[in-house]
Amino acid sequence: MLNLLKHEVKVRRLATLGWGITLALFGTTYITIFPQVEQQIKSIANWEIYQAMGFDMGTFEGFLGSTVVLFIPLVLAIYVITNSTQTLAGEEDEGTLELLLALPLERWQIVSAKALALGLSTFLILALVGAWNGWVLNGMKAVVEVDITSRQLFVALINAWPLTLLVGMIGLFLGVWLPTQRAASISLTVFYLVSYFTENFASHVASLAVLRPFSIFSYFDASTRV
Repeated sequence: MLNLLKHEVKVRRLATLGWGITLALFGTTYITIFPQVEQQIKSIANWEIYQAMGFDMGTFEGFLGSTVVLFIPLVLAIYVITNSTQTLAGEEDEGTLELLLALPLERWQIVSAKALALGLSTFLILALVGAWNGWVLNGMKAVVEVDITSRQLFVALINAWPLTLLVGMIGLFLGVWLPTQRAASISLTVFYLVSYFTENFASHVASLAVLRPFSIFSYFDASTRV
């Protein structure tokens, strides 16, 4: 099992590094652009559409929470959904699952190794993004008043790991339960989007509040408070 885990981590190393760098630059863009657009952002902070989407644009901290901390898990979901559904269902579609099952391992060990590798990969991506954007945030203190620390931003991004891990595990399940990877990825994408919008609308519409516990986003704090 350990050898399979090492293999799975090795296979994902380039994707982990690539996604980590890409999302780090994504966050850097939002952090560094705020001083140039601060007045424009504050002028639209009270728009109902932003409030309905759960965005807080009134302060720099709220802006970071509504963009960097919230958007990065949303974008990372592309990798998680694709990778988790590809892990088993994709191998079955490609005809390589039989070779994997021929290994002298129990099926639970194969699934566990793949789940651990996916979880480690997403954690490393978020850790890289958090460390880099924390460093960028420190550099911004010279041009904008910052009430949060790089540690708080790092922890806020790491807090997205349980959310991405849950999505990955659901993807593994759907990859086994549904007949094709395409069906699994579409189903998981729909679930993810519905869950996101359910949380946003339910938090603003009293009659929908009963639905909040069914949204995975209701358990995710996208603020920068620690």
